[in-house]
Amino acid sequence: MKRKTHCLFFILTCLATLPACASLMYSAEPIDAKVIDADTKQPLEGVIVIANWELRGPATAGGSAPIGQLRVMETVTDKDGQFSFPAWGPKPARGALLNRDPQLLLFKPGYRYRGLENEFRDGMELEPLRRSEWNRKTIALKPFKGTIEEWIKNFESLNNDLEHIAADQPEECNWKKLPRTIVAMFNERKALERKGINPHTLSSLDKRLLVNDEYYTKKGCSACGSPKEFLRNYQP
Repeated sequence: MKRKTHCLFFILTCLATLPACASLMYSAEPIDAKVIDADTKQPLEGVIVIANWELRGPATAGGSAPIGQLRVMETVTDKDGQFSFPAWGPKPARGALLNRDPQLLLFKPGYRYRGLENEFRDGMELEPLRRSEWNRKTIALKPFKGTIEEWIKNFESLNNDLEHIAADQPEECNWKKLPRTIVAMFNERKALERKGINPHTLSSLDKRLLVNDEYYTKKGCSACGSPKEFLRNYQP
């Protein structure tokens, strides 16, 4: 426990005194994995997979808080259920990657959304080369079999995690790195509305990007362009 506290204190102290400290540099190994249906054990094609590496810095009240994303990637599983992300880095960071990165988010309509991350181990904060514990693993998604209310909660869980990645720092334009996810969420929202669900009860990241994108075009990120125009290229 003492070493864990010391490592965290070292990183936060370094971040608080940048550029007095040398910039933290990170790299990541490639990720290759397979997704299957939890019931049939068959490969799942068309699962959207997101990988993100979140930066953290000193918080006002002490400890650490999210300050942005060092890297965000999106891909889709092929007919064999396979997906991959390339290696990257070294890349300088204005914050520190802590114990969970990279995080993987998996979504396919009709299945329970799933988020995966590394387990904590002592000293992980100081590792400049990041590895996913899910590399070369088989990941099972469960077909959704609950009520419409439970599906809404499943949908909103994805929305909340995605909003944290795509919207907390709009100037980073991270929504541009998640086009398939945003469009899939929008299509799912429309399907729920056709079933009589009040759209105002649903979380709204995708709607703000595809319909009312003024928040993103006026929030100091005009260089990103219009989300509505950009994401139109990914709609059927």
